[in-house]
Amino acid sequence: MITVDSNIWIYYLDPTVSEHEYVSNYIEDLIRNEQLLSSTIIWLEVSHYLYRTTSIKKEILARTLSKLLRLSSMHVVDFDMELYFETIRLLGEFRHDRRASFSIGGRDASIVAMMKKHNVKTMVTHDTDFIKLADKGVIQIYDPIPSKMK
Repeated sequence: MITVDSNIWIYYLDPTVSEHEYVSNYIEDLIRNEQLLSSTIIWLEVSHYLYRTTSIKKEILARTLSKLLRLSSMHVVDFDMELYFETIRLLGEFRHDRRASFSIGGRDASIVAMMKKHNVKTMVTHDTDFIKLADKGVIQIYDPIPSKMK
């Protein structure tokens, strides 16, 4: 099982961004060959971006998101109180650590909490804060986008 971060879903769904070409086939392969752990928080972030910034018609966007969320390979976890408490624990661990060269926000912490709860180690992302968490051994990262695009 693997988690796909919201930025990768956004790049996949928005053909106008330059990252789209790097993730399109990769995500198609993941959908066909992997079980995907996701969360309502991830899809809220994806929906917010797409409805706010793309010219994709609302009806098409709603249909596309609905199809993705109903894939047999997609396991979407609700954000509940157990995840909330683990999220705030992680915020305390990483957000205010003066030794850390970064911080994570609530949405990112909620994704890490979900991954920990479901024993998922790997995330597909292009987010530098998650990459820094991987450097600390918290999670494993795969970034399908070339480093020259960072």
